[in-house]
Amino acid sequence: MVTVPKEWVERLNLKKGDLVSTELDEGSLVITPTTSRHEAHSRTIDIDQLKDQRFLDLAITASYIQGNDVTRVFSSSNKMEPRHRQMVRQTIEGIMGVEVSEDYSDHVDLINLIDPAKFSLLETIERFSATSAAVLRDAVTALDAGDSALAKDAFARGADSTKTYRLMMRLAFQAAKSRQLREEMSLDDVSQVIVMTIATRELGRIAYYSMWVGQHVAALTQRPDRDYVSVVQRMAKATAEMQSLALKALLSRDIASANAVFLKMPQVRQLYESGFKLPASYEEKNAYRLSLILRDIRGIAGYAVALADDAVLGIFA
Repeated sequence: MVTVPKEWVERLNLKKGDLVSTELDEGSLVITPTTSRHEAHSRTIDIDQLKDQRFLDLAITASYIQGNDVTRVFSSSNKMEPRHRQMVRQTIEGIMGVEVSEDYSDHVDLINLIDPAKFSLLETIERFSATSAAVLRDAVTALDAGDSALAKDAFARGADSTKTYRLMMRLAFQAAKSRQLREEMSLDDVSQVIVMTIATRELGRIAYYSMWVGQHVAALTQRPDRDYVSVVQRMAKATAEMQSLALKALLSRDIASANAVFLKMPQVRQLYESGFKLPASYEEKNAYRLSLILRDIRGIAGYAVALADDAVLGIFA
């Protein structure tokens, strides 16, 4: 039998006779309810204090990532205008698992329907990385083939993957707060969650740059010469290999793979510089877009190196 403070019992919704587990954790005695109970959290947002759609997007997304299950968007003037409701609905289109649960004259309640225990943070990270790699691959294929439709599709898929990125950040925040959830996600401890949270940010940047390569290719009105396309293809291949190796290092704690990422970076730098030296005559806008393609692929390589750094941090944590 274990006696604990009354406020703890009430907060965890425990009752006499419920089973708990106990164990030592770095010198502390941890008592955990055996029944899975993830505490619900909520946040309120005064829409009258926000200037426009962008501010509302940031506020609702932050509430979601921080792990709140209910977000109440209210009007301090006690009247939600039609444009306010439209703004709220537009925002939640970009967030996975969030729906309007209550809609009143002065507030809208948003509820998250995703059970974090049903997800594996590590598997979701792996799938997200694969998606961004596919987006870059298709964007480069579109550049080679002059296929604007494929480039637009790559951009659209990249933009849609933002939902998965936000979900991963939410899962990471929730895992950091709940030891029980970490166990259900097969995460070792808080330090691993911290590493995975940082790694998720790196992968988010990789996905961002991959998406924009598609956008730049779609916007081209001139076919680039073969030499330029060849440089881009080699850069993309090298960065894809770096991303794959960095992810392997992160998930398998493989120091050799992390080191291989670092060794490939000089090759990408050399290709990046040679891409600007190729003789070609393009319209100014096209020349600018071609330079952005090189810059963005170079950015992917840079964040692959950062991901490998995160892997090393996790290996020696």
